[in-house]
Amino acid sequence: MPCNSATTSAAQVNMRMKEWCDGNLISRKNSNPVHENKKILFIIFYAKVPYMGYLDQETITTIKKILKWRPRGITISDLASQMKMNRNLVAKYLEILLISGQVEMQEIGPAKVYFLTQRVPISTMLEFSSDLVIVVDADGKILQVNEHVPVLLDSTREGLVGLRLQEIDIPFIRNIWNSVEKQKKDPKNENITAFSSTIRGELRYFRIKQVPTVFENGSEGYTYIIEDATTQKKYQEMLELSEAKYRGLVQSSGEAIIGMTPDGGLVSWNPAATNLFGYTEEEILKKSIHLLVPPDLHGVLGGFLTRIRQGQCIHRYDMNMVRKDGTMINTLMTICPIRGEHDHIVGVSSIVRDITSEKREQHLREYEDRYRTLVEDLNVGIYRSTAEPGGRFVWGNTALLDILGYNSLQDLGKVNVIDIFSKPHGRLELIDELQKSGFVKNRILHLKRRDTTPITVSVTALAEFDQLKNLVFINGIVQDITAFQDHHPNLNGQQEIQK
Repeated sequence: MPCNSATTSAAQVNMRMKEWCDGNLISRKNSNPVHENKKILFIIFYAKVPYMGYLDQETITTIKKILKWRPRGITISDLASQMKMNRNLVAKYLEILLISGQVEMQEIGPAKVYFLTQRVPISTMLEFSSDLVIVVDADGKILQVNEHVPVLLDSTREGLVGLRLQEIDIPFIRNIWNSVEKQKKDPKNENITAFSSTIRGELRYFRIKQVPTVFENGSEGYTYIIEDATTQKKYQEMLELSEAKYRGLVQSSGEAIIGMTPDGGLVSWNPAATNLFGYTEEEILKKSIHLLVPPDLHGVLGGFLTRIRQGQCIHRYDMNMVRKDGTMINTLMTICPIRGEHDHIVGVSSIVRDITSEKREQHLREYEDRYRTLVEDLNVGIYRSTAEPGGRFVWGNTALLDILGYNSLQDLGKVNVIDIFSKPHGRLELIDELQKSGFVKNRILHLKRRDTTPITVSVTALAEFDQLKNLVFINGIVQDITAFQDHHPNLNGQQEIQK
């Protein structure tokens, strides 16, 4: 009789047993009329076949007791001998117990050895679970629930057990039924579906696992294991929102943000990186970061990647890099490892900022500082003034302040340039000459200090014009020659401009 499949239902077992017995009885009758004793044997055997509706509970109890005291298992023959029963009949009882899950079988060589199943009662297992568990029969009638179900629904077990899922007017239960009915494809397979339900005014998310179940009496049903996934769902939504914000920040960032593998392979590239280096995302991905660095710095970059793989972070390193068109740029690079599960380094994040303009300005400031230092150390006055008739000093060095007798450039800036000339028309004549020639060299001028002391100076001045050829600034060098002029009074000749 082919009833060895574990998925064969109890009703199928009984039907096949009856067909097997009937067929063998007929064959015995027709094959050899001489063996009438064997006909009687099969008639007796047929009468003792345990149909599912008429199980001999005493025999089942006896089999379980023997298996209990034989923890290493027992064969069909040994069990039949001990029970003094027909071997085939014992085999049928064991097969039914195997189908219902009450015994287990292991093949050892040619023999089949049976053991009593070491199981925890389902009612106890339900309470062990932190999930919600509902056990129903094939018609959807609730057979058991664990304590989490009535607590969630503000109900009692007595108020749920015995009712059919499709008849219960509770939104949570209806959602379970609807979800299972929609997603159920094969009732013999495990199905996992998701649904949401409002519980006490809060939207909750659940995952339900449908497990086909065979009960001890051979009947079938389902166990629904329902996981409250609300926290996980909200965390996932927060994570997705955070990732979306991060992607938005990366895409909108004014600084190049580059993602790499631990070995330097480029895997992400934001628009600012395209603007900085000239490569599109399609052109650069899967290539090496070494493409963006001049050959003489490949060793430095390789050292950085080694340190990154060791868990270190490189902050604000001044690195020369190369654009697609070959242009060299100055950058500040920060490179840090990206850690994944178990703190393993799974990638590298790099932020690159273009400081080429800043470097240029820095160099200009350095040159300007050197120039100022040089000028301050000179023993001649250097100035810059506006070119209108009255005039204002825009800048002057310390030597100029000493020559004119002022303590600070701020004080000198309050004075009209024309007021330091001994005679006002001298300023106008100087401006007129600069407008004509653009340059005056070693011009002898008579000025007066802040305390009105007269002084004689030698001035070399350069005119500065705007686009319309208007004189706007005068840049000059002033040397005090008062003492020298006292000894050479003839200097008041043609080089002198009376002020």
